[in-house]
Amino acid sequence: MDLPGEWTSGTVSVTGIELQYYRTGDGPPIVMAHGMYNNGRRWIPLGSDLADDYEVIAYDARGHGRSDAPETGYDIDARVADLVGLVDELDLTNPFLVGHSMGAATVAWTAADHPDLPRGLVLEDPSRFRDPPEMSMEAARETAREHLHESKALTVEERIERHYDDDRYDPEHSRRLAASIDECSPHVAKYAQEHGLVTEAFDEITSPTLVLRRDVDVADRVKDLDAADRLTNGRLVHVPDAGHFVFRDEYDAAYAELRAFLHRV
Repeated sequence: MDLPGEWTSGTVSVTGIELQYYRTGDGPPIVMAHGMYNNGRRWIPLGSDLADDYEVIAYDARGHGRSDAPETGYDIDARVADLVGLVDELDLTNPFLVGHSMGAATVAWTAADHPDLPRGLVLEDPSRFRDPPEMSMEAARETAREHLHESKALTVEERIERHYDDDRYDPEHSRRLAASIDECSPHVAKYAQEHGLVTEAFDEITSPTLVLRRDVDVADRVKDLDAADRLTNGRLVHVPDAGHFVFRDEYDAAYAELRAFLHRV
């Protein structure tokens, strides 16, 4: 699917594979990591809004979008190596790192393992935030395989009607989101092998960090805030009425928090 005119694309060779990336804007760099089943083009609306003040680079994780899909390398260490390799190959200096779900976990562990790399972090509803999964790794992998199979059996139009038939995005981007599952390799089910909680990375993160969380009840808010206290320099915000896709569900509120964070760091 075509990119908007102000966006360009390219590839970099990292850790023995080719990663596809998409780029726009000018200014301090921001690298964006998507969640499972998505790809870098899901960030186009947000990246376009930031492009007047920042250089935005969104990339396809291995197995997603137009990046390579090797049989191995879907653990957190490989994902961190992919992201660090991308930053190095594009010669980016102290980028902000923004991630959603699986991508937020990648970003968090990258900052923990490479504290001098990022200028700041934005974590949008990280996967495995503070609680261990309720199912075994094998059950998680099987669930992922079933989701891929069932989703790919639907037409793009059926996916739009089921998930994206509203006014939050323009029709072109709704179609872009709905089509992303077709670019997912079956190997992405191996991401379900991930273990460890994102909050375990917090003890090692020194960069300024903004965590944008879904709306939850008071008891879970307290648990989330307690978990975020492990960050040396961090802030957690529960975005009212938002679900897992915070920037999709409540864009204006999430965008205001993001812009304020970027301006302060």
